[in-house]
Amino acid sequence: MRRWPGIYLRGLAMGAADVVPGVSGGTMALITGIYAELINTLAGLRPRLIGTWRREGLAAAWREGNLTFLVTLLAGMLTSIVLLARAILWVMAHYPVPLWAFFCGLIIASIVLVLQSLRSFNVGAWLMTLAGVLIAAWVSLQPGLDSFGLTPLIFFISGAIAISAMILPGISGSFILLLLGMYAPVLVALEDGKLLLLGAFAAGCAAGLLAFVHLLRWALLRFNDAVMALLAGFMVGSLVRLWPWRIPAEPGATLEHTVLPAHYSAVTGLPAMVPAALISLLGGVLLVWLVSRYGRHNEANPAVGTRAP
Repeated sequence: MRRWPGIYLRGLAMGAADVVPGVSGGTMALITGIYAELINTLAGLRPRLIGTWRREGLAAAWREGNLTFLVTLLAGMLTSIVLLARAILWVMAHYPVPLWAFFCGLIIASIVLVLQSLRSFNVGAWLMTLAGVLIAAWVSLQPGLDSFGLTPLIFFISGAIAISAMILPGISGSFILLLLGMYAPVLVALEDGKLLLLGAFAAGCAAGLLAFVHLLRWALLRFNDAVMALLAGFMVGSLVRLWPWRIPAEPGATLEHTVLPAHYSAVTGLPAMVPAALISLLGGVLLVWLVSRYGRHNEANPAVGTRAP
Protein backbone atom coordinates (compact mmCIF):
# COMPACT_ATOMS: atom_id res chain seq x y z
CA MET A 1 0.00 0.00 0.00
CA ARG A 2 2.87 2.40 0.68
CA ARG A 3 3.74 2.41 -3.04
CA TRP A 4 0.49 3.90 -4.32
CA PRO A 5 0.75 7.41 -2.82
CA GLY A 6 4.11 7.70 -4.60
CA ILE A 7 2.57 6.58 -7.90
CA TYR A 8 -0.27 9.11 -7.42
CA LEU A 9 2.26 11.90 -6.84
CA ARG A 10 4.12 10.88 -9.98
CA GLY A 11 0.78 11.06 -11.80
CA LEU A 12 0.33 14.61 -10.50
CA ALA A 13 3.74 15.53 -11.92
CA MET A 14 2.97 13.91 -15.27
CA GLY A 15 -0.41 15.65 -15.50
CA ALA A 16 1.13 19.03 -14.75
CA ALA A 17 3.77 18.41 -17.40
CA ASP A 18 1.25 17.39 -20.05
CA VAL A 19 -0.89 20.49 -19.46
CA VAL A 20 2.09 22.72 -20.27
CA PRO A 21 3.30 22.54 -23.88
CA GLY A 22 7.00 21.71 -24.04
CA VAL A 23 7.28 19.68 -20.85
CA SER A 24 6.58 16.01 -21.52
CA GLY A 25 4.66 13.73 -19.21
CA GLY A 26 6.81 10.95 -20.64
CA THR A 27 9.89 12.84 -19.46
CA MET A 28 8.44 13.09 -15.94
CA ALA A 29 7.76 9.35 -15.96
CA LEU A 30 11.34 8.75 -17.09
CA ILE A 31 13.02 10.88 -14.43
CA THR A 32 10.80 9.57 -11.61
CA GLY A 33 11.65 5.98 -12.44
CA ILE A 34 8.34 4.60 -13.75
CA TYR A 35 8.68 5.00 -17.53
CA ALA A 36 9.57 1.36 -18.24
CA GLU A 37 6.71 0.11 -16.06
CA LEU A 38 4.29 2.52 -17.73
CA ILE A 39 5.22 1.45 -21.28
CA ASN A 40 5.20 -2.25 -20.37
CA THR A 41 1.83 -1.90 -18.63
CA LEU A 42 0.29 -0.10 -21.59
CA ALA A 43 1.76 -2.63 -24.02
CA GLY A 44 0.28 -5.40 -21.87
CA LEU A 45 -3.30 -4.20 -22.38
CA ARG A 46 -4.15 -6.96 -24.82
CA PRO A 47 -7.26 -9.07 -25.49
CA ARG A 48 -5.67 -11.91 -23.53
CA LEU A 49 -6.66 -10.09 -20.34
CA ILE A 50 -10.29 -10.82 -21.22
CA GLY A 51 -9.40 -14.52 -21.40
CA THR A 52 -7.77 -14.31 -17.98
CA TRP A 53 -10.90 -12.60 -16.64
CA ARG A 54 -13.12 -15.40 -17.94
CA ARG A 55 -10.87 -18.20 -16.70
CA GLU A 56 -9.63 -16.85 -13.37
CA GLY A 57 -11.81 -13.86 -12.52
CA LEU A 58 -11.54 -10.09 -12.51
CA ALA A 59 -8.97 -9.95 -9.69
CA ALA A 60 -6.52 -12.11 -11.64
CA ALA A 61 -6.94 -10.05 -14.81
CA TRP A 62 -6.53 -6.85 -12.79
CA ARG A 63 -3.24 -8.11 -11.33
CA GLU A 64 -1.95 -9.38 -14.67
CA GLY A 65 -2.67 -6.03 -16.31
CA ASN A 66 -1.03 -4.09 -13.43
CA LEU A 67 -4.19 -1.98 -13.43
CA THR A 68 -3.84 -0.64 -9.89
CA PHE A 69 -0.63 1.08 -11.00
CA LEU A 70 -2.30 2.44 -14.15
CA VAL A 71 -5.48 3.65 -12.45
CA THR A 72 -3.55 5.32 -9.61
CA LEU A 73 -1.25 7.07 -12.09
CA LEU A 74 -4.18 8.23 -14.24
CA ALA A 75 -6.01 9.52 -11.15
CA GLY A 76 -3.02 11.70 -10.30
CA MET A 77 -2.76 12.95 -13.88
CA LEU A 78 -6.46 13.84 -14.09
CA THR A 79 -6.33 15.65 -10.74
CA SER A 80 -3.43 17.79 -11.89
CA ILE A 81 -4.96 18.53 -15.30
CA VAL A 82 -8.30 19.65 -13.83
CA LEU A 83 -6.65 21.87 -11.22
CA LEU A 84 -4.30 23.57 -13.69
CA ALA A 85 -6.75 24.06 -16.56
CA ARG A 86 -8.55 27.00 -14.92
CA ALA A 87 -5.29 28.77 -14.02
CA ILE A 88 -3.87 28.48 -17.53
CA LEU A 89 -7.10 29.74 -19.10
CA TRP A 90 -7.06 32.78 -16.82
CA VAL A 91 -3.47 33.61 -17.77
CA MET A 92 -4.28 33.02 -21.44
CA ALA A 93 -7.16 35.51 -21.25
CA HIS A 94 -5.30 38.24 -19.33
CA TYR A 95 -1.62 37.81 -20.22
CA PRO A 96 -1.47 35.94 -23.55
CA VAL A 97 1.87 37.33 -24.76
CA PRO A 98 3.96 36.26 -21.70
CA LEU A 99 2.18 32.90 -21.65
CA TRP A 100 2.96 32.10 -25.29
CA ALA A 101 6.52 33.35 -24.79
CA PHE A 102 6.83 30.98 -21.83
CA PHE A 103 5.61 28.13 -24.02
CA CYS A 104 8.18 29.12 -26.66
CA GLY A 105 10.93 28.92 -24.05
CA LEU A 106 9.76 25.45 -23.03
CA ILE A 107 9.78 24.26 -26.64
CA ILE A 108 13.19 25.79 -27.48
CA ALA A 109 14.84 24.15 -24.47
CA SER A 110 13.10 20.83 -25.20
CA ILE A 111 14.43 20.88 -28.78
CA VAL A 112 17.97 21.10 -27.45
CA LEU A 113 17.38 18.21 -25.03
CA VAL A 114 15.84 15.99 -27.69
CA LEU A 115 18.75 16.60 -30.09
CA GLN A 116 21.25 15.95 -27.29
CA SER A 117 19.63 12.54 -26.73
CA LEU A 118 20.60 11.36 -30.22
CA ARG A 119 23.43 8.85 -30.34
CA SER A 120 24.76 10.43 -33.53
CA PHE A 121 23.52 13.33 -35.62
CA ASN A 122 24.22 12.00 -39.10
CA VAL A 123 22.74 12.79 -42.51
CA GLY A 124 19.69 10.65 -41.80
CA ALA A 125 18.99 12.57 -38.58
CA TRP A 126 19.37 15.87 -40.43
CA LEU A 127 16.87 14.75 -43.05
CA MET A 128 14.37 13.56 -40.44
CA THR A 129 14.71 16.84 -38.54
CA LEU A 130 14.20 18.83 -41.73
CA ALA A 131 11.15 16.72 -42.58
CA GLY A 132 9.71 17.40 -39.13
CA VAL A 133 10.33 21.15 -39.48
CA LEU A 134 8.61 21.31 -42.87
CA ILE A 135 5.62 19.21 -41.81
CA ALA A 136 5.06 21.12 -38.57
CA ALA A 137 5.52 24.52 -40.22
CA TRP A 138 3.00 23.58 -42.91
CA VAL A 139 0.52 22.34 -40.29
CA SER A 140 1.08 25.51 -38.23
CA LEU A 141 0.09 27.68 -41.19
CA GLN A 142 -3.16 25.78 -41.75
CA PRO A 143 -6.43 26.30 -39.87
CA GLY A 144 -6.57 24.10 -36.77
CA LEU A 145 -9.01 21.26 -36.22
CA ASP A 146 -11.16 23.74 -34.28
CA SER A 147 -12.03 25.35 -37.61
CA PHE A 148 -14.13 22.25 -38.40
CA GLY A 149 -16.30 22.89 -35.33
CA LEU A 150 -15.91 21.75 -31.74
CA THR A 151 -17.78 18.48 -32.16
CA PRO A 152 -17.30 15.21 -30.27
CA LEU A 153 -15.67 13.73 -33.40
CA ILE A 154 -13.04 16.51 -33.48
CA PHE A 155 -12.34 15.99 -29.78
CA PHE A 156 -12.03 12.23 -30.37
CA ILE A 157 -9.53 12.73 -33.21
CA SER A 158 -7.55 15.26 -31.15
CA GLY A 159 -7.30 12.87 -28.22
CA ALA A 160 -6.21 9.98 -30.43
CA ILE A 161 -3.40 12.07 -31.97
CA ALA A 162 -2.26 13.83 -28.79
CA ILE A 163 -2.01 10.72 -26.61
CA SER A 164 0.80 9.33 -28.74
CA ALA A 165 2.95 12.30 -27.70
CA MET A 166 1.99 12.12 -24.03
CA ILE A 167 3.90 8.87 -23.57
CA LEU A 168 7.02 10.02 -25.43
CA PRO A 169 9.92 11.59 -23.55
CA GLY A 170 10.74 14.99 -25.01
CA ILE A 171 7.39 15.96 -26.53
CA SER A 172 4.11 16.76 -24.79
CA GLY A 173 0.53 16.01 -25.70
CA SER A 174 -0.47 19.63 -25.12
CA PHE A 175 2.15 20.64 -27.69
CA ILE A 176 0.33 18.46 -30.24
CA LEU A 177 -2.99 20.02 -29.19
CA LEU A 178 -1.47 23.46 -29.78
CA LEU A 179 -0.34 22.39 -33.22
CA LEU A 180 -3.86 21.13 -33.96
CA GLY A 181 -5.49 24.31 -32.62
CA MET A 182 -7.26 22.31 -29.90
CA TYR A 183 -5.31 23.34 -26.78
CA ALA A 184 -7.66 26.11 -25.62
CA PRO A 185 -10.88 24.24 -26.60
CA VAL A 186 -9.87 21.23 -24.49
CA LEU A 187 -9.04 23.46 -21.50
CA VAL A 188 -12.37 25.30 -21.88
CA ALA A 189 -14.22 21.98 -22.01
CA LEU A 190 -12.46 20.97 -18.79
CA GLU A 191 -13.31 24.24 -17.06
CA ASP A 192 -16.95 24.20 -18.21
CA GLY A 193 -17.46 20.52 -17.48
CA LYS A 194 -18.62 19.62 -21.00
CA LEU A 195 -18.87 15.92 -20.33
CA LEU A 196 -19.81 14.86 -23.86
CA LEU A 197 -16.75 16.55 -25.37
CA LEU A 198 -14.48 15.38 -22.57
CA GLY A 199 -15.82 11.83 -22.93
CA ALA A 200 -15.09 11.92 -26.67
CA PHE A 201 -11.57 13.24 -25.98
CA ALA A 202 -10.96 10.51 -23.37
CA ALA A 203 -12.27 7.85 -25.77
CA GLY A 204 -9.92 9.17 -28.45
CA CYS A 205 -7.02 9.01 -26.00
CA ALA A 206 -7.88 5.40 -25.13
CA ALA A 207 -8.24 4.38 -28.78
CA GLY A 208 -5.04 6.16 -29.80
CA LEU A 209 -3.13 4.68 -26.90
CA LEU A 210 -4.15 1.12 -27.69
CA ALA A 211 -3.47 1.66 -31.39
CA PHE A 212 -0.12 3.47 -31.13
CA VAL A 213 1.67 2.27 -28.01
CA HIS A 214 2.97 -0.91 -29.67
CA LEU A 215 4.04 0.99 -32.80
CA LEU A 216 5.79 3.66 -30.72
CA ARG A 217 7.55 1.06 -28.61
CA TRP A 218 8.71 -0.79 -31.73
CA ALA A 219 9.85 2.43 -33.47
CA LEU A 220 11.79 3.70 -30.45
CA LEU A 221 13.53 0.36 -30.00
CA ARG A 222 14.62 0.11 -33.63
CA PHE A 223 14.77 3.69 -34.92
CA ASN A 224 15.24 5.79 -31.80
CA ASP A 225 17.43 8.49 -33.38
CA ALA A 226 15.21 8.87 -36.45
CA VAL A 227 12.05 9.18 -34.35
CA MET A 228 13.58 11.67 -31.93
CA ALA A 229 15.09 13.74 -34.77
CA LEU A 230 11.65 13.88 -36.42
CA LEU A 231 10.09 15.00 -33.12
CA ALA A 232 12.73 17.71 -32.72
CA GLY A 233 11.87 18.95 -36.19
CA PHE A 234 8.19 19.01 -35.30
CA MET A 235 8.97 21.23 -32.31
CA VAL A 236 11.11 23.62 -34.38
CA GLY A 237 8.38 23.99 -37.00
CA SER A 238 5.71 24.50 -34.34
CA LEU A 239 7.33 27.72 -33.15
CA VAL A 240 5.46 29.41 -36.00
CA ARG A 241 2.18 28.71 -34.18
CA LEU A 242 3.56 29.55 -30.73
CA TRP A 243 4.88 33.02 -31.67
CA PRO A 244 3.51 35.32 -28.92
CA TRP A 245 2.37 38.19 -31.17
CA ARG A 246 -0.40 36.97 -33.45
CA ILE A 247 -3.52 38.55 -34.93
CA PRO A 248 -6.47 36.92 -36.74
CA ALA A 249 -6.02 36.64 -40.51
CA GLU A 250 -9.46 38.24 -40.78
CA PRO A 251 -12.20 39.16 -38.29
CA GLY A 252 -13.60 36.03 -36.65
CA ALA A 253 -11.07 33.72 -38.36
CA THR A 254 -9.31 30.94 -36.46
CA LEU A 255 -6.21 31.21 -38.67
CA GLU A 256 -3.74 33.75 -37.31
CA HIS A 257 -0.80 35.72 -38.72
CA THR A 258 2.43 36.23 -36.81
CA VAL A 259 3.40 39.90 -36.55
CA LEU A 260 6.03 42.07 -34.89
CA PRO A 261 5.27 43.40 -31.39
CA ALA A 262 4.65 46.99 -32.62
CA HIS A 263 2.15 45.81 -35.25
CA TYR A 264 0.43 43.61 -32.67
CA SER A 265 0.01 46.57 -30.33
CA ALA A 266 -1.24 48.83 -33.13
CA VAL A 267 -3.86 46.34 -34.34
CA THR A 268 -5.11 45.01 -31.00
CA GLY A 269 -4.61 48.09 -28.84
CA LEU A 270 -2.94 45.86 -26.25
CA PRO A 271 0.57 46.37 -24.87
CA ALA A 272 3.25 44.30 -26.61
CA MET A 273 4.80 43.40 -23.22
CA VAL A 274 8.20 42.66 -24.78
CA PRO A 275 10.19 42.69 -21.48
CA ALA A 276 7.65 40.36 -19.83
CA ALA A 277 7.77 38.08 -22.87
CA LEU A 278 11.57 37.85 -22.73
CA ILE A 279 11.50 37.09 -19.00
CA SER A 280 8.81 34.44 -19.56
CA LEU A 281 10.78 32.86 -22.40
CA LEU A 282 13.88 32.61 -20.19
CA GLY A 283 11.71 31.19 -17.41
CA GLY A 284 10.52 28.43 -19.74
CA VAL A 285 14.09 27.60 -20.74
CA LEU A 286 15.14 27.53 -17.07
CA LEU A 287 12.25 25.24 -16.09
CA VAL A 288 13.15 22.64 -18.70
CA TRP A 289 16.83 22.90 -17.73
CA LEU A 290 15.96 22.24 -14.07
CA VAL A 291 13.79 19.25 -14.99
CA SER A 292 16.53 17.82 -17.21
CA ARG A 293 19.14 18.36 -14.50
CA TYR A 294 16.98 16.37 -12.08
CA GLY A 295 16.68 13.70 -14.75
CA ARG A 296 20.47 13.51 -15.20
CA HIS A 297 20.80 13.17 -11.43
CA ASN A 298 18.46 10.18 -11.52
CA GLU A 299 20.39 8.60 -14.41
CA ALA A 300 23.54 8.84 -12.29
CA ASN A 301 21.64 7.32 -9.34
CA PRO A 302 19.42 4.63 -10.90
CA ALA A 303 17.66 3.77 -7.64
CA VAL A 304 16.18 7.27 -7.35
CA GLY A 305 12.46 7.27 -8.04
CA THR A 306 12.19 3.49 -8.46
CA ARG A 307 11.12 2.64 -4.94
CA ALA A 308 8.04 3.54 -3.03
CA PRO A 309 8.53 6.51 -0.73
